[in-house]
Amino acid sequence: MPATEDNLETTVNAVETNAEAAKARLDGKINELKGKAEEVYGKAKDGYVKASEKAKAWAEQAPETAREARERAQRLAEDSTAKVRQTVQDQPIAVLAGGVALGFVVGWLLSGRRGN
Repeated sequence: MPATEDNLETTVNAVETNAEAAKARLDGKINELKGKAEEVYGKAKDGYVKASEKAKAWAEQAPETAREARERAQRLAEDSTAKVRQTVQDQPIAVLAGGVALGFVVGWLLSGRRGN
């Protein structure tokens, strides 16, 4: 029976060697995956930081942008008012006739007697 014991010991040694090699490969894969996970986490964190900074910048600019828009709208309204005022002064009869015509059209549309 010594040959069987030798075969058994050889088999056990082979299994242990294979197990150690498999464990080493597994540890290598685990470390590789851990490195990749840390890399992905780092990139995600960088992306979050950049997005956060951009959002803060936009939030800080919002009041200034709103103020500029309000000023542009105010200038446009003032310019339009000045143009209308100038037109009324230069051509009062034409403006009056246009107002009467517009009133007639609106009255006609609202009266509901278009087809009758």
